[in-house]
Amino acid sequence: MKKSELIQLIKEELSNILNEESTQYNVEGLLQTDTTSRPQKDILSDIRSLPGITIVSTKDYELQGPEVLAFNNPNYYTVLRIKIDPHPYPAGFKDEDLQNLFDDIRSIEGVRNFKLSKSVEKKTV
Repeated sequence: MKKSELIQLIKEELSNILNEESTQYNVEGLLQTDTTSRPQKDILSDIRSLPGITIVSTKDYELQGPEVLAFNNPNYYTVLRIKIDPHPYPAGFKDEDLQNLFDDIRSIEGVRNFKLSKSVEKKTV
């Protein structure tokens, strides 16, 4: 194979890779944590380390109702936004993978609960 042919082949492959569509999932939910057992930053770090999760961001959640009246309430609520890249799942990303990921979040030490507040958004980039 000539050098020019090899260069052309590499250019074509790079172009195919760069033009390949990628799918991301955007998830938003309410995260309830117990910050007396672990710092919030450690809990979020554990969430970031789960396979497929690329971005984790939080926003403070304003409690309303009886939870506000509890004086030393150890529960900390945040709106958790997650972006999931399905590439670590070689067989394809399925609904049960998403549910398993949510179960993994709930099993992290310090997490009391996680529930979706919006439907999962599938986005092709």
